Amino acid sequence: MAKTDWPREPLTSDTMQLLDRILSDWCAEQLCDKGSERGLVTAKMLIDWFEFGIHDKQELARLVRDPAMLDLKTPGRTR
Repeated sequence: MAKTDWPREPLTSDTMQLLDRILSDWCAEQLCDKGSERGLVTAKMLIDWFEFGIHDKQELARLVRDPAMLDLKTPGRTR
């Protein structure tokens, strides 16, 4: 079976600042630290979404607040 490699958008300093602002806002709303497990998992999801091609700030902010996405990123959560 052949492996599919998706091209990834490079993470520039501007990109990291954007993702950090979204994460900071989310952490403030959730009353958690960016270095907490929830913060780190959310940061990884933001990076994954960006690398997958979602670059719009509002869309990323919406995804991070979407309850359906919360189920995907919460460690130890099962459906």
